[in-house]
Amino acid sequence: MTVNKILEAIASKLSEIWPDRNVFVDKIPKGADGNFFVGVIETNQEKKLDRRRRRSCQIEVLYFLKSDDNMAFNDWADTMYDNFETLDVEEGANKTRRLYLTGQTARKDESGVFQFLFDVNINFVMAPEAIEFMENLTQKEELK
Repeated sequence: MTVNKILEAIASKLSEIWPDRNVFVDKIPKGADGNFFVGVIETNQEKKLDRRRRRSCQIEVLYFLKSDDNMAFNDWADTMYDNFETLDVEEGANKTRRLYLTGQTARKDESGVFQFLFDVNINFVMAPEAIEFMENLTQKEELK
């Protein structure tokens, strides 16, 4: 599972909730009022036992409000809290993985940008190194 797959799942979920708004993931264009931006703040990976790993990503969702209304922020934050407890991410063909989100935080800054932060933690096992199979070994028989 890649970070890009996680961002795509977030953008898809935002589009389902607010179908009339755009979701940007690369850069924020001018005139983005009323639209969303999804980005990664930081990622890290810890080595666990043997081939096990734990990757953590801190994600931000920015909403650029058209008007400076405190009640609109409260409605938006409630909707985000209700819909971003879990995230279903497609890992491959016909394979979906449910991720449980933690550390949800909603903030509003002076310029009318709403920020929603959360953490995604993924536990996985790395594929083993390729080894040669015994079919490639030569056998030699000797009688004594």
